[in-house]
Formats: sequence, C-alpha cells, structure tokens
Amino acid sequence: MRRKTGFLVLFLILSTLIFAQEQSTYVGVDKCMLCHPQESQDYKARKFAKSWQVLQMREKTKDPECLKCHTTGFGEPSGFVSEEQTPHLKYKQCEACHGPGSLHANNPGDLKLREEIKKYAERPDTCTKCHKGVIAHRVGVKGF
Repeated sequence: MRRKTGFLVLFLILSTLIFAQEQSTYVGVDKCMLCHPQESQDYKARKFAKSWQVLQMREKTKDPECLKCHTTGFGEPSGFVSEEQTPHLKYKQCEACHGPGSLHANNPGDLKLREEIKKYAERPDTCTKCHKGVIAHRVGVKGF
C-alpha cells in the first residue's frame, strides 16, 4: 500500500510540474521574419506561402478538411480559427512545420528552445498531417 501512495504522490508532483510549464503558442510568420530574413525569402518563394489564396479561389476558407493543411495550427490550441479571429495564421507558415514559436520568439538565445523547434519538424507526424493525401488531393479525391 505504501508503494502505491508513493507512486501517486510522485505522479501528482510530476503532473503539476508538466502542466505548470508555459506552453508555446502560435505567433505567425511576421514574427519569424524579424530574426530569420533569409528563411523568410525562401518561404515567400514556396507554393505553400500562397495556400490561403487557393482556398479563397475555390471558396473553401471555412472547410475544416482544407484548413488543416492550408493554414497554421488549425485545430490546435492558439492555432488558426478563422480569417477574422486569427488572420496572422492564414497560409501554411513556419510554425506549421516547426511548431508554435512564442517561447522561442520571446527568448531566441535559449539553445534548448532552438533544439525543440528543430526537433518538432523531424517528428514523423509533422509532415504526414498534410502530405499523406497529396496525391489524392491533386486528383480531386474527397476526404484525404
């Protein structure tokens, strides 16, 4: 019985510490451009920098199936909600691949935060959130 109580106390302490940490939120590409001008130029040259225009052209700016890949952070805490509420997160931006960047933006010298931003992009699910259905998407198959 003593072991179970000790485990429960340890679990509660660790849970409190984990949830007490500040969570990073989405800040938008304009914030990233301040410190990353070269990457910003590369971003502007890519097709996904125009992803919102595609939704507008196809009248899909409110379609959740489209928003999850054509915006930044849709369905995530602090991510894209609507053009009216979160206009800074329209388009597929840096944080779509690197994760929410507020902690890094507020403390750019923190090497641990820099590593987290890099590692987020290497997670297996980061790319497949959008790229798993690209072939079906291009031929117009619904529901990818």
